[in-house]
Amino acid sequence: MLFKIFVLVIIVNYILFIANCIKIEKIKKNFFISSAWKIGEPKFARTKVDERGLTIDKIHNKRKRNDNEDRLLSDRRNELNCFRNKSYEGNKYIFNRIFNDNVKQNGDKASELLFRANYIKEINGLYNMLPLGLRVINKIKDFINNYLEKINSHSVFLSILQPKRLWNISDRSKLYSEEFLYVYKQKQQKVDTDIGESVKKKFEDDGNILSPTCEESALTLINEIYNLNATEKHFPLLIHQYNYKFRNEKRLEKSLFKSKEFLMKDGYSFHTNEKCMNEIYEIYKECYNNIFNKLGLKYNIIKKRKKDKMNALESHEYQILCRDGKFKEGAHTFKLGDYYSKKLDIHFLNKRNEKKNIYMGSYGIGINRLLYFLIDNFYDDDGIKLPSPIAPFSVYLIQTNQKSKYSSEKVNKIVNKLKNEINEKGFSKIHDPPISDDQTVSPDSVHNDEEEKEDALYNTLNSNDMEYVLTIWLYTILKVNNIDTYYDNTDLHLSRKLKNCDLIGASNRVIINLKSDEKKKIKLPTDFYNYLDDNQNNKYNIFHNKLYQAFKNIRIEYKNRFSNETKNITIHDLLNHFNLV
Repeated sequence: MLFKIFVLVIIVNYILFIANCIKIEKIKKNFFISSAWKIGEPKFARTKVDERGLTIDKIHNKRKRNDNEDRLLSDRRNELNCFRNKSYEGNKYIFNRIFNDNVKQNGDKASELLFRANYIKEINGLYNMLPLGLRVINKIKDFINNYLEKINSHSVFLSILQPKRLWNISDRSKLYSEEFLYVYKQKQQKVDTDIGESVKKKFEDDGNILSPTCEESALTLINEIYNLNATEKHFPLLIHQYNYKFRNEKRLEKSLFKSKEFLMKDGYSFHTNEKCMNEIYEIYKECYNNIFNKLGLKYNIIKKRKKDKMNALESHEYQILCRDGKFKEGAHTFKLGDYYSKKLDIHFLNKRNEKKNIYMGSYGIGINRLLYFLIDNFYDDDGIKLPSPIAPFSVYLIQTNQKSKYSSEKVNKIVNKLKNEINEKGFSKIHDPPISDDQTVSPDSVHNDEEEKEDALYNTLNSNDMEYVLTIWLYTILKVNNIDTYYDNTDLHLSRKLKNCDLIGASNRVIINLKSDEKKKIKLPTDFYNYLDDNQNNKYNIFHNKLYQAFKNIRIEYKNRFSNETKNITIHDLLNHFNLV
C-alpha cells in the first residue's frame, strides 16, 4: 500500500512539473512578443517621468530591465544588426570600378573626396547619395540613435508637406517667406471648342510648402495623438526624426555642406512647465556634446539670446572647426517656451482639468553636414578617414594572388568539386583495402588512413587554392559575426585595390598572401567544406571549427586606416581584435 502511495505521489509531482514547464514556456513566449516593440522605438505611453526632479539617472531608471529581458533584447538587436550591417563581395557590388581620380571641386578637398570615392553624385545642383555614401549616412543615424535612446527620445517620420496655414497662425510665414519652396497644383480649365483650342492648364497654390522645419507640425501631431486631450501624465515627451528639409537658400555652396535639399535630424521636446523644459534642454545639450566628442570633432558652443525666426527664448549653436580654420554651424538647440502652444491654441489638461500651455524645445543636427565635417577633419593624401563606428566597412579584405579566373564563383566550384569527390567517390574507396569478416582494424591503421586522406586532399590543392579557402572562410566568419566586410574579389590590380581601400575610408585592411613555407603548415580537414557554412562560424562555434584550428597560426598583413604601421599578425590575433575569440 505504501509503495502505491509513493508511486502515486511521484506521478502527481511529475504532472505538476510538466504543467509548470509548459506555463513557463508560454510566459517566455508572451514576454518576448510583448517586449519585441522595445527593440525598436519605445511607445509614447512609456514617457511618464517625474517633472519635479528629472535627471539622466532617473530617465535611465525608468528604462531598467531585468537580466532575462536584457539578454533577449541583446540577441534581437544582434539579429537586426545582421540585416543592417551588410558585407559585400566586390564583383557583386555596384560602383566599385568607377573611382574618379581627376575630380576637382574648387579647392574643397572634402567635396572632392566625396565625388572621387563615389559617396555622392551631383545632378543639376542637387546631390544624390550612392551606396557608399548611404552606408555612412545610415551608420551616422545609428550612432546618433544610440545616444537619443538613452534620453528616451522616440523616432517618428513627419510629412515633408506642411500646411502653410499653420505657419500663418504661428506668425512665421512672413519670416520664412523667402526660404519657402511652394507646392503648386494644376487646375484644368475648358475653353470654347469652336475656337479649336485644347484644354488649357492653370497653376494655383496648393496651400502646402516643402518642410523647412517642423515645430508647428510636431506640436499638432502630439495634439492629434492624444485626441486633443493630452494630460499631465503624458509629459515630458521627446520625439525625433531623420528627414529632408527644403529651403530656398540664397547663398548656395558647391558642396554637400549647403544646398536647397538636405538631410537633418530634428528633435522636439514637450513639457508641462518651464523647469522641466530647462532640465531636458540641458540633457539634450549634454547628448550633443557626447556625440561630437565621441566622433572626435572640435567645436564651440555659441549662446544666443536674440529672438530669431524660431522665436526662441534662448538657443545654442554648435560650430564645428573645419580644416581651413573656420567654424561652421553643425547643430542648433532652441528653448522655445510656450510660444507655439499659445499661437496654435494647443494645450494639455492638468490635474484640476484646467488647460495649460505646452512648453517646447527644438534640437537639430545636419546629417549631410556632419558627413562633410567628418571627412574634412580626418582625410589625408590617400583619401577618406572616418571613425570606426561610421566607416563604410570595418574590414577591406584583399587576396594578393587572385586573378580574373579565380572569382568567388571559381572558389565555389573548387569547393563543390572537392565535396563531390569525397562524397561520391570517397577517399576510403581509393585508399582503404577490403576488410574481411574476421579481420580487425587497429587504431593505428585508422589514424594512418586518415592521414592518407588528408595528404590526398592536400595534394589536390595548390597554394592559390589554400588562399581561396582561407579567404572565403575568413570573409564568412567576419560576415556571420556582424563585422561588415568588403571582400575585393574584382579583377583590379593589387595597387588599385590598395588605393580604393584608402580612398573610401575602410577602417581596417587585411591582405592574405600565403608563403610557400606557410602552405606546408596547413593541414585541411577532409570535410573542410562543411566548415565554410554560416552556422559553423558564429563566435560561439569558432573553437570547434576545424578550419580555425588549421588557419589560426597563419600570418596575414593588417593595417588600420588611422595608423601608418603595417603589421603581420596571425588569424587568431585578427579574430581576437574583433572579440571573436
